[in-house]
Amino acid sequence: MPDLLPGFATASFRLDGKRALITGGRGALAEAMAATLADLGCAVALASRNGEECAVIAAGIAERFGVPAIGLSCDIADEDSVEAAVARVVAELGGLDLLVNNAGASWWGLPQDIPLKGWRKVMDINVTGTFLACRHAARHMIANGGGSIVNIASVGAFISYRPEDGQVVPYTTSKAAIVHLTSDLAAQWAGHGIRVNAIAPGSIETGMTETLDPAIQEKTRAGILLGRFGRPEEVSGTLALLASDAGSFITGQTFLVDGGQSLG
Repeated sequence: MPDLLPGFATASFRLDGKRALITGGRGALAEAMAATLADLGCAVALASRNGEECAVIAAGIAERFGVPAIGLSCDIADEDSVEAAVARVVAELGGLDLLVNNAGASWWGLPQDIPLKGWRKVMDINVTGTFLACRHAARHMIANGGGSIVNIASVGAFISYRPEDGQVVPYTTSKAAIVHLTSDLAAQWAGHGIRVNAIAPGSIETGMTETLDPAIQEKTRAGILLGRFGRPEEVSGTLALLASDAGSFITGQTFLVDGGQSLG
């Protein structure tokens, strides 16, 4: 057993010298996750189709936390673009130890009315895009002794909505697929020292939640045991655990961070 000296628990969360790529790198949740990793000493790259916005967020992260941070353009549904993004992170940050798959899309509508292009868009970004990022990151991690992958799923992977509460079948189906993809990849890559886990946030004060009709927002809030929506930074603790040595014996798991929404 290692010496359990003062500071050992704090030290296990440190990410000094590590390098991370966050896809879906624009928006409040991505910025909160990037700030979390940077605060623990990790260099970060933020990637999305809007590379300019990612670069602005990255510049702020670098200034506030004193770590290398870059923003870049990446179409997560295009394999060449994903491969190029991973290669750029490796080249500019010196390697890749952590991947956070945050890119996502949704399509609202009754399932009998959703056009095939809507279904395909959500699956291409949420499922195929997550797989592509995992694959290209893992190729680098396998060659370099391991790493950690954190996929962003959703409480929607565990809830089926009535039409009046949510018409997001492509989204919830894709997030359920990410849960299983996470455990499958964990099983496949454990021998290479790669841990693969997922975080399933509930309704957070950003993104999809803000686009909902106010009446649906209120009904959703009422169904959360803690009585409120989550804040982007409230995902930080779970991310820090899964990204660091503090979670070194955790793989293949999905962590609900939902204020009890899945139980409501």
